[in-house]
Amino acid sequence: MGSSSIHASLTRALAGEDTRALVLDLDSPHRYIILSDQHKGAGDQADEFEVCRATYRAALFHYFEAGHTLVLLGDIEELWENSFREVSAQHGELIDLEAAFGPGRYHRIWGNHDDRWSIRRQVDRYLAGRIPQDEDDQVAEALRFSVRRGRTELGTMIVLHGHQGTFGSDTLAWLAKPVLRYIWRPIGQNFFGVGRQSPSADARLRGKHDRTMYEWAAGQRDLILMAGHTHRPVWAARTHLQRLEREIAELERNPQQEDPEWEANLEDRRRDAERRRVESPAEFDMEDDRLRPCYFNTGCCKFSDGDITGIEIENGELRLVKWCAPRREVPPFRRELECGSLAGFFEDL
Repeated sequence: MGSSSIHASLTRALAGEDTRALVLDLDSPHRYIILSDQHKGAGDQADEFEVCRATYRAALFHYFEAGHTLVLLGDIEELWENSFREVSAQHGELIDLEAAFGPGRYHRIWGNHDDRWSIRRQVDRYLAGRIPQDEDDQVAEALRFSVRRGRTELGTMIVLHGHQGTFGSDTLAWLAKPVLRYIWRPIGQNFFGVGRQSPSADARLRGKHDRTMYEWAAGQRDLILMAGHTHRPVWAARTHLQRLEREIAELERNPQQEDPEWEANLEDRRRDAERRRVESPAEFDMEDDRLRPCYFNTGCCKFSDGDITGIEIENGELRLVKWCAPRREVPPFRRELECGSLAGFFEDL
């Protein structure tokens, strides 16, 4: 299984029956928040979401009050390692807060770690009363937005989890699930305490997957792909490391030794870039000088420091945001990392 399998699965999802078709008119008021890869667990040592609970809760309250539509982009519950009853016993309040957005303001996408929600009878059995009951608010594989400005069609934006066509997460899911639940979780994570959210051996694989997703999107006409799955934010086809490297180069080209903040900003970015080179090697990143803004990734809601990332869409603007975990007396707070015009991205395709 390689890029051809992933590309074929993405093409199928784009036109699939399990893809919900929506219209996004940039001339009409709209607010969306897209959050991915919570992996809510059972509250034990293997539950990597637990450290992000307070941050995620604060973000949900903010977006509910602000009138956003909530899009949950897959791997919402960690159902390869846990039963839904275990997850809901630990995180029932958050599941109810998500559902409180209500019909018309709630879209749930299934991923590989919660792919049981691709089966209608499983949704009816476990999520009845835990998700809005409008018939259009059932769990889907993807959202397909027809993006327009009034009567002018700008293009298509497809929003999905991103595991489609992968060998371990899709094709071999039947084998991976029992291994995680009955061997890795009780022995590796809970007994030995290993495998908890750290720079992992598959960082290069995540980079390669992002590149494969970008290549598929770049081969389509007037299309933007937004995904999760890799747990690594990507903005307009550039990773955070690539953005840092561009900022470093810009600061070095325009030295301002008389400004005390110039050197501090340069050193901060150098340290951040060095850390990210270790965590997510750049060998599979897209080539920076030829990129088209056709691929975005939300990141995840289970970073080890308690932070979460997501993508907002508000009145024609896209924003990559980070919600920072509470520190000492400071409650969770929102930071804007990137911002751009959705119409402008379509123009640049």
